[in-house]
Amino acid sequence: MTERINSSAATATSATFSPTSDFSVQAEIPVPSKASIDIEGQVDAAASWVALGTINSQTNPPVARFAKCPNVRLRIYSNDGVTTVKAWSGE
Repeated sequence: MTERINSSAATATSATFSPTSDFSVQAEIPVPSKASIDIEGQVDAAASWVALGTINSQTNPPVARFAKCPNVRLRIYSNDGVTTVKAWSGE
């Protein structure tokens, strides 16, 4: 799996990536962090980003599977600015 985001910032956004097939995202969000990671996608560079799903510290297991999407990014929000949040993706 490729690490897509690794941050302790209150908010952070990964670089855009383009899965070639269905893909999974696995996150590491320590309990009791209030951080969440939105998996966002867009079908065209001119389209708005939309949330495909969300993973937080209560998601068990912290893995989600998605259909192929041309453009994907991960967005951390509601982090405390101290806790390190990480996520990976794989096809």
